[in-house]
Parts: sequence; C-alpha cells; structure tokens
Amino acid sequence: MQKLNFIAESTDNCIKAVVFIHGWRGNKNSFSSLPSMLEIENTAWFFPEAPYILEDNKDLRSWSYQKEDGSYEVEKSRILLEEFLSNNLLNKYLPENIYFIGFSQGATVCYEFILSLEYAWGGVFPVAGFFRDWNKGISLHSNQKKTKICIGHGIKDKIIDVSESEKIHDFLSNNGCDSSLIKYNGGHKISLDYLKHIKQYIK
Repeated sequence: MQKLNFIAESTDNCIKAVVFIHGWRGNKNSFSSLPSMLEIENTAWFFPEAPYILEDNKDLRSWSYQKEDGSYEVEKSRILLEEFLSNNLLNKYLPENIYFIGFSQGATVCYEFILSLEYAWGGVFPVAGFFRDWNKGISLHSNQKKTKICIGHGIKDKIIDVSESEKIHDFLSNNGCDSSLIKYNGGHKISLDYLKHIKQYIK
C-alpha cells in the first residue's frame, strides 16, 4: 500500500511537532529550511509530500486534481494523510502539541481535512489559501473550537486574493473558532513577520 513520502527533523527530547503542508507544484523539500530558520527548541518538523504527480515530473506534486465533472479528487490524500498522522505523530505527541502550517494548496488541506478531524490541535496556520466548496461549507469538528487558527495572507497576492482568507476567517469566527487573520504587505508567499508570530505562539 502506498504511503506518503516525507522528511523529518527531530531530536530525542522533542515534545512538540510541526507539520508543514506544501502547496501546488511543491514537494517534501519545499520550505525544508524552516527548522533552521525559526529555531524552535524541542520541536520536531515533518514535511509530507503530496501523492499526485504533475506533468510526469516526480518533483511537482499536488494534493488533489480536477476531474472531468469539475469536482476534485482528494480521497487518496485524505487516506494517506490520516495514516501519516497516526503512524508518525499521534503515536508520539499529544494533539495539543502538534501544529500545522499549510501554504497555498496546503492551506486548503488544512481547511478541508485537518480541521475536520476530532483532535484539538495546538495550532493550525494556513497561509495564502482558499476553500473550494462553499455550497457544503467547511466541515469543522466541534473540537476545533479549542484549536488556535492563525491565517496569513499577503495583500498583494495575485494568485489567491486576500479576500479568500478574509471570507474563511469570518466563517471560522462566526462558528466559534479561535481564528485570527494577519494580512501583510506581500504577494503569494509566507511573510517573515508572520512566521515570527507563529513561532512565538508555538514556543
């Protein structure tokens, strides 16, 4: 059975874990410099890789693909991510000590999958993301009202407009979640100031 490829950086005394979920056309090496950049003590880092290959290039990955009827195939990603969490994180760390950073499509994975799970996470930090199906709405587990959610988005983002994060933040806040939105002066990227903010929260 297929498993998610991932890279990890940890030591024996880690009590917290951060999972970075890359965006469209990214891979497990995307943003793998974050641990050395942020230097959060006693924290393990995990970088899972999406299962769908783009353009017959194993280095270009996606967490979903659009089917002929216009819907998105995500089931393989859901199954493999759930197995990845069970086998590598939930058997070692308390849910309240697990944090997620998702960039672009990775932020969408946070909205569509991570927040639907039963665990009250330490924090979920989606950046420059979007939500696909507002007809159904975000499927929030009630325990996610205990999870700190901090959304980041550049006001000059030309790929995903900041209004997407504003809409999601409003939805989460109106449904009882502890959600905040940090808008920064940048494009489709992760701001260093935003990273410093979530670093302080994780610490």
